[in-house]
Amino acid sequence: MKKLLLGTSALVAAGLFSNGALAQTATTDTPVQFKLGGQYYAGAGALVQQDDNPGQVGYKRNPVSFQDYFLIRFMGSTTFSNGVTAGVFTRLNAFSAPNGNVNTVSGFQSSNNTTIKDSYLYLKNAATWGEFRLGDDSDVRRNVATGNNAGAANGDGNLGANSAALQWLNMPVYNFTTFNLDSRGTKAAYYSPTIAGFQLSASFAPDKAGGHTYGPGNVGDNSGLTDRNTNGLTPSYQNNQSAYNYWSVAGSWTGTVGPVKASGTVGYSAASRKCGVSSSITVPLGQSAGAAACSIAGSGGTQNASPQVYNAGLQVDYGPFELGADFEQTMAIPGGVMNGGGLGQATAFNAAGQATAFIFKTNEMNSKNIDLNVSYTIGAIRLGAEWSRGIYQGITGDADVKRAGTQDEIQIGGTYTVGPGVALVGMIQEAIYDAGGKYVPLTGGVQNIYAKDSNSTALIFETSLRF
Repeated sequence: MKKLLLGTSALVAAGLFSNGALAQTATTDTPVQFKLGGQYYAGAGALVQQDDNPGQVGYKRNPVSFQDYFLIRFMGSTTFSNGVTAGVFTRLNAFSAPNGNVNTVSGFQSSNNTTIKDSYLYLKNAATWGEFRLGDDSDVRRNVATGNNAGAANGDGNLGANSAALQWLNMPVYNFTTFNLDSRGTKAAYYSPTIAGFQLSASFAPDKAGGHTYGPGNVGDNSGLTDRNTNGLTPSYQNNQSAYNYWSVAGSWTGTVGPVKASGTVGYSAASRKCGVSSSITVPLGQSAGAAACSIAGSGGTQNASPQVYNAGLQVDYGPFELGADFEQTMAIPGGVMNGGGLGQATAFNAAGQATAFIFKTNEMNSKNIDLNVSYTIGAIRLGAEWSRGIYQGITGDADVKRAGTQDEIQIGGTYTVGPGVALVGMIQEAIYDAGGKYVPLTGGVQNIYAKDSNSTALIFETSLRF
């Protein structure tokens, strides 16, 4: 009888737990559903006029170019009955196209290849507690920045005079007001709910490189290509050549004032820097790099300041008119804001006055970028103009690190919207690079494109397709 009662009790209990479990999981909630999206850009540019004398960046370069830019988005999300939305976002660069600058010595122009651009998961309830993200993404300053290409001829941040995507330039530099300080390193980010049009946000990434590398006990998680640990889980302060502990804060406001719609943003990003060793040196765990191995100490301590980025933007819509403005200042960027472009500061000259040695005194190098744009839309036609200016210190090879090269880009054109997501763009562009002083000759007959003025005029035709 005891066994029977125990068996009966067990069956009843099992049935109760089973029914309870079914009752708890019976819901209208659905799992994450995926969809595909993206955008494809293609265009042709012809430099109808360019300075192409020896020593100028346009020398013996083809004045005609075709370019494309393909982004694929994998987006998945679901909203539960409790109001929480869970999702994942991945963006893929699916193209091979030339990027920004030319190497001073070889003239080689590298290519962007297919890579994962962003990949993160998120949880949000916009009405109550906001949004949390974890994964590879830009910092919050860069994500919320507004005014960038807002009112240009095309109104698209991937096209225009302030873009790192498609540009038709034979110039030493390019202008861009949303500098990617942490290279979309794996980070945690928070965006507050919007209250009376205001939103605050913050993000933190311990290391610049994103994604999982070789796993625990080998190179380490998230250590990146420039962190040369032989073992260990987390990145080394010493072996990392850039910086660590990247953080960012931003604030934004969106609202209406009478018939005017407006939005404004401010943002700040920074990181810490201790020591960076050269590519030929690996510092074993448990040991210090020392002054001799530490490249920033070995060069006089001129690259040990913490990098910083400030940004502010504004966008105003009034009827068919749209106005955008964006400003950004970068300070003490490891290697320089042009990712190694430029010569730095000359520290030695030979008897002929040719510069023979250089250093990047990034502690003293500030760069500024500004973008102004305006447009008018009537029906399927949008007319616009854009002006951007970039001021880059310490790139010309001059003995004065504060000497700056300045680039102005002016575009005037229009866009015709063929249908939803499909547009045709035509523009004329004037680019002017001012080296900011006299020419700085180099040894070995190498031409210094960063210390010589350049000018070009281009006709540009582009098409974009969003899906």
